[in-house]
This record gives sequence, structure tokens and C-alpha cells, in this order.
Amino acid sequence: MRVIASFAVAALLAVGATCAHSHQAPSRWDYPFYCCSGADCAPLEPEAVREVHGGFVVIVRPGEHPMWPKERRTTLRLEIPYDKATPSPDGHWHLCINDAGELLCFFAPAGDS
Repeated sequence: MRVIASFAVAALLAVGATCAHSHQAPSRWDYPFYCCSGADCAPLEPEAVREVHGGFVVIVRPGEHPMWPKERRTTLRLEIPYDKATPSPDGHWHLCINDAGELLCFFAPAGDS
């Protein structure tokens, strides 16, 4: 019985350990754990990002990001200063937001900041 209990505890710990990791971008690099909880990050279409004086403006329409579903019915507009942008490992735009639409992380292609 103790052996079974030990295996059960080990299995639960292994599952818990894998849940603590970040999830991957479509191009197979890992979003940093501090940016997401497994669903908070997603790539952006280039048309959603506009460079402005001092940073970027990101427009997310309902349904264009996992954390901004169609049910929102309003467009999310984020103003992101250059110092909040991180170089993107795959050369594409990525946005991590919480369910309130608050910025967690923003990844910009090199040369765009």
C-alpha cells in the first residue's frame, strides 16, 4: 500500500511540476513563466501594432487573443512604452495580458524598438 501511495504522490508532484512551466509560442519558443499562466500569451498580427513616439500602440479586437474573447465586444487598446517591450525570439509580435486586459509582457521583433 505504501508503494502505491508513494507512486501516487510522485505522479502528483510530476504533474504539478509540469504545470509550473510556461507554454510555447507557435514557433516553439517558451513564453517566460512570469508572463503567463498557460493561456495569457499569443502572437499578434503585424496590423495590430503601430509604432508611436515613445513606444507602441496595440489594438486587440474581440476574439483576436485568448484573453480577449469575442464576448468582450469592445476593442482593447494598449499603449506600451519601449522599456516594456522585450525582443521577440522568433521575430514576430507577441502579447501577454491578463483577463482584465492588463499588460503582462510584450515581445517586439528586433529593430522595432
